[in-house]
Amino acid sequence: MGADDPLDRLVEERAAEPAIRTEFRSQLDELEGGLIAAAEQVADAIVPLTTTFLDGDHAAADEWLLRHRQLTRVCRDLEELGYVVLARQSPVAGDLRRVVTVVRASGDVQRTGNLLRHIASSLTWIDPTTLPGGLRRIIEEFGEVVSTIFHGAVEAWRGHDSLAAVELQRLDDRADELQRALLTEIHEGRCSVEEAVSLALIARYYERIGDHGVELGRGVTYAMTGERLMES
Repeated sequence: MGADDPLDRLVEERAAEPAIRTEFRSQLDELEGGLIAAAEQVADAIVPLTTTFLDGDHAAADEWLLRHRQLTRVCRDLEELGYVVLARQSPVAGDLRRVVTVVRASGDVQRTGNLLRHIASSLTWIDPTTLPGGLRRIIEEFGEVVSTIFHGAVEAWRGHDSLAAVELQRLDDRADELQRALLTEIHEGRCSVEEAVSLALIARYYERIGDHGVELGRGVTYAMTGERLMES
């Protein structure tokens, strides 16, 4: 056969396929591992940052602001790696879903980091140590609930648990209840106008963190099964 014979090229391509697939699997593992690590960092930060906020600890809040910059870089690197895999490997079917879902999920993690940054920055406008006990207890539970949601999403990715999103949605219902409770406390005039504005925003931040955690869990369902779980 000639040097440019198509059959020769076909034999060479088939011989290279195992190495190509091994590289692709390694890249998929790297993508998912990076997402899990970044999401776990966020999940681990929620309760401590809530405590930081309630304690009015400016030094600890500033520390999170520095960590947030690093998290942003990690999420952007994950997104870029996902695009590289799509361009070089041209995945299809389930593999394509997994890559696309990780790219989208990295955005949920980054936006959650942004929301935590907003909570930390709120200490510029409000002194939470002076808030009534009822308000403080709602905020504390809010942090615990959305942290549980986010940790659940991390474990769902780690175990490829396509059913976890159902439980996460149930937990998110409790987060919605806490948002309403916090807004009710504000409406009843138990804080100043400046505090009311800041707390209304904080209620929204926590509610959105819960939503992002649920979306992470839904991503596992889609990546593993191709099914889309819609908001109930």
